[in-house]
Parts: sequence; C-alpha cells; structure tokens
Amino acid sequence: MERSNQPPKPECCLVEGEGKIRWKDLTEQRQGSVHREMRGPQAGHASCLSNSASILQTTGGDELRNSEPKTDKTAQGEVVDGLSGSESVAREEEDARNWGGPEFSRRTNYEGQAGKETQRQEVSPDGVQGFGSIHSTQRQGEVPEAGKGVDTITQPAQETRTARMAENDWQTFLRAIAKKAREVKHHRFGDLYRWLNEEVLRVCFYRLRKDAASGVDGVSFQDYEKNLEANLADLVGRLKRKAYRARLVRRKYIPKSPGKLRPLGIPTLEEKLLQFAVTQILMAIYEEDFLECSYGYRPGRGPHDAVRALTDQLHWGKYNFVVEADIKGFFDNIQHDQLLEMLEERIDDGALLGLIRKWLRAGILEEDGKVIHPVTGTPQGGIVSPVLANVYLHCVLDRWFKEEVQRENQGRCELFRFADDFVTCFEYRHEAVAFERALKERLAEFGLEVAEEKTQMLRFGRNGGPHNGRFDFLGFEFRWEKDRKGRPTVKRRTARKKFRASVQRMREWIKTHRSVKVAKLMKILASKLRGTWNYYGLIGNGSSLSQFYYQTCQTVFYWLNRRSQRRSYTWPNFNRLLHRFKMPKPRIMEKPKQQMPYQQELSLCQRIAPFLTRI
Repeated sequence: MERSNQPPKPECCLVEGEGKIRWKDLTEQRQGSVHREMRGPQAGHASCLSNSASILQTTGGDELRNSEPKTDKTAQGEVVDGLSGSESVAREEEDARNWGGPEFSRRTNYEGQAGKETQRQEVSPDGVQGFGSIHSTQRQGEVPEAGKGVDTITQPAQETRTARMAENDWQTFLRAIAKKAREVKHHRFGDLYRWLNEEVLRVCFYRLRKDAASGVDGVSFQDYEKNLEANLADLVGRLKRKAYRARLVRRKYIPKSPGKLRPLGIPTLEEKLLQFAVTQILMAIYEEDFLECSYGYRPGRGPHDAVRALTDQLHWGKYNFVVEADIKGFFDNIQHDQLLEMLEERIDDGALLGLIRKWLRAGILEEDGKVIHPVTGTPQGGIVSPVLANVYLHCVLDRWFKEEVQRENQGRCELFRFADDFVTCFEYRHEAVAFERALKERLAEFGLEVAEEKTQMLRFGRNGGPHNGRFDFLGFEFRWEKDRKGRPTVKRRTARKKFRASVQRMREWIKTHRSVKVAKLMKILASKLRGTWNYYGLIGNGSSLSQFYYQTCQTVFYWLNRRSQRRSYTWPNFNRLLHRFKMPKPRIMEKPKQQMPYQQELSLCQRIAPFLTRI
C-alpha cells in the first residue's frame, strides 16, 4: 500500500503490475547520458572506495538501504552494540516496525506526525485485508450512521462519471473476465448473473452521476442514497427471486438540428444502477473483440482519436476515394432477436440475457402521457445502449468489412466508425462503388438502411486536384488544400452546417438569458466557450473558432445594451468586461504530433540529399 505522504513515482519507473515504459519517455533522455542509481544521503564523508552505506540489502524480497556507515571504531573508541538506547538497537527496532512482523504492525501513514491521527487499513469481517466495501476511517467508539460504516464505499459520488472507464478502474472479477476473453476468443461466459450482488452494485452506485435526470418514479441520487443498504438489499433480493421488472422509460426530446429533435430515453435510477453493472461486464468481454476501427463509446477512445486517425490515413495513405455513410434511425431499428443471438456467441447465461431482454422491451412513456411498447430498437440515452449498439455494429459492419471486404479487394481500404457514423477509404473507384452497393444489402439483412441524404461516394486523394470533394465526419469538414509551402495536405474545420447551428443556438441562449446578472451570465458563457474550444480546437480550425467568438461577442454586446433604455457598454468597456471575467479566447487545443527519432533522421537525410548529389 503506497503511502499518501510520499511523492508520486515518475512515469519512467516501471513497477510490477503497471504499464510498460513508453518510447517517448526513453527518447526524452539525453543521448549518451549514463544512468546512475539515486541513493539517499549518507551519514558521513564519501570516500573514493565503495561505501558500505550504499550497499543494497535484501530482506524477504524487499530492498533496504542502510543510511549509516557500519563502523566498529570511532575517534572516541570502540562502539559496543546491543546496549539499550544505542543507535544500532534503535535502528533495528525502527526497521522491524517499518516492515512489520509478529511483534510490530506495519507503520501507519501518519504515525509520528503531530496533530494527525493514525490511519489503519480497514479489515473485512472475515479478517482479509485489501479491496472491499469500506468507508472513511471510523473512530474508536463512534457509532456509524445509517448508510455509513464499513459497508459503504470510500469514494464520494463524482459529478460526471460514465460507464466508459479505463481498465485500471475495473474490479478484480472484471479483470479476470477480460483476461479470459483475451486468451480464449471463442469462450462463452456463464454464471455472470451472480456478480449483480450488493458489493458490486454499491461500487457502481457511487460511479453514477448524482445530478442526472430522474426517471418516471422521480427518485434522485440523494433520495436513493439515504437508505442505500436497504435499497440494495431489496434490489438484490428481487434479482435472486427473478421478481425484477423493468420500469417505464421516460421520453425526452432535445434539439438535434434545425427542425429536428433527438429522442432520449431516461430510465429510473435503479435501472441505471443495474445497467451500469451489466455494462461493465459486457465491456470486459467485448473490449477484447472490438476492432481498431471502432472508436465510439469505448474506454480510452473518443471522437478526436477517430478524427486524427482518419486524417493521418487520408494524408499519408494511398487512398483516392471516400464513401461517407450514415445509418438511418439506427437506435430505433435494432432487431432484438438478432442482437440477443449476437450476445449468445460470448454469453452463456440465460438470466443475464433475460435481464437485457427486459430492458429492450420496456415501455416508453411519451411526453403526452402515451405508453409505447417497442418491438425494435433500444432507448438512446440508457447506460447499456451504447455497448449494445457497438456489439450490434461489430457483428453487422466491422467484422464483415474486415473478413470479406478487405480480403476480396485488391487495393487498400480502411473503415473508421464512431457509433453509427462511419467513413470508408478506398484506393480504386470500382471497389468503392461495389462497397456502396453491397453495404445497402448487408444492412437490409439486419433491418437497417442507410440515410440517402448523408451517404455519398466522392473523389478524395492527393492527386485529385480540383476533382476532390469534401465530406463531414463527427462535426468536422475534411478537404484537400495546399499548405504554406504549396504542398497538398488534408485540412479540417468545423462543418458549415454545424457552425451555423452552433451560432444560432448561442444567439437564442444569450437572448433568453439577457436578464441574468452579468457575473452569472459571463460565468456560464465562459464555460460554453471553453467546451467549444476543447472539441473544435483542432489544428487548422482557428479561423472558424475566431469567427464563432466574434459573433458571440457581438450578440452579447447587443443584448447587454438592450437591457435598459440607455446604452450600457461601449466596445472599450465591453472588452474590459471580458478581460475582468477572464473570457476564454479561441485556442487550438490539439497538440502537434511529435516525430519519432527515425522520422527526424529521415527528414534530415532528405534535407541534405540535394547537397550530396552536387559533390
């Protein structure tokens, strides 16, 4: 257990159980430098010979460092070891207490520091230390309150936490499932339903968003937390008796584009909790099966990764044609029976599959009070919906493209998919045309169809010149243009349709909130602009960001001056107002890709090649 009062270890130190040393960390060291082992301060003058104080001692597999030179004589005379209160005896007792043993327990985090209580590791009722359901350290003689004590989690609820966590945050049984799925690709996992116990659900509960919207029952995170242990015990009891019933899903519509609305399904808090636990189990299994072309709703991946990968392939690869496609109403047209058949390829647990079937067939409560019982689709907005969508498209699109399309094509081709939006690159025109025709037939077999208005094949290559087209992917517009040196390069900017919609939404928001106090208005506006820069702040998109910032400032300036009959601000005063509230200006958040050492050497050879030919 690492002490909290110790400085963190550098990333270049490799410890057993952690990741490998990165190539970047190795290249950052100076070439020709000699690695020397760092040693602690010594209690004496260092001599030219080897100092016994710097010798490593091994005790029980752990390395110890003796900070004092072991000498038998001093200037005053011989030293007698073994006396009470001598340095040797004190040192031995200190080592024995630090490393633990039959007589001494291991030193606590803050032992010996004035003004701080000792912190000891909690022990489970069965006497086993380590990971368990624990809470903050309980003082001796203190009676735990309801919902607190040794049966609750130490980590408080966080503001934003989704089911897409890194593997390092997984529990032990999830790591074991992931290891088995990685080693045996065709293994069918059984007895997964038993992991929906109180301990696992308690951990999942504190990883939910505590400010999320409530379902049809109106129970919030705080309401459920008041009697958490009783609620979890009741939920687990219903799961064991097979008495659990899926509740209605509350429908909510949010604006998607001008004139269109996106339907969202908001389940109850209890279903969010169960869906979170099931999502972790499904991700532990299918993260080992998903292909590299899938970027949506996966831990450690996001839309920027898909955009960067697509940009690199288009710029450096030998691709001349692009097929841009989108599936029409994907989340509403998923076939339940076919989805469950796909899950049965890796899951051999009827109880868990029955639980997923209940969520798929749960009724939907519309805003007007009507209840709809869906036959197809999964509610967009549920925690388990993204991983189910990835499983469906993994079998429908990803594997089909890798096993059939890439093998049959003679030219190079590549797929990039984020949820139901995907782009494919091809080297030859006839193969791109054949894929576009075969895609419609493939999707029709699983009850899906492409959106004709968002699907197109276009020329997009380095040597295309004026024949190259433009396409949109994840809110960015891709196009070929010349850089400052006249070389063709792939550039990205905010899609024109997304840009106009963002400007319109910002104007409507400022107009409706013009009566809010200036301090609060500026704080919320700064948060909105910061989120815009974080997503759209890619290299080459500075012009779109500056234009968006300029139009936003003009709108704020206009409506602040309309708050009264007199003109409130001039442009110099308004600029001082923006500076006072630290309004974030347009900023490129993407960092340029660093060249590897061999790439730097190659570029150097290319620079000196013309001079070598003249010799």
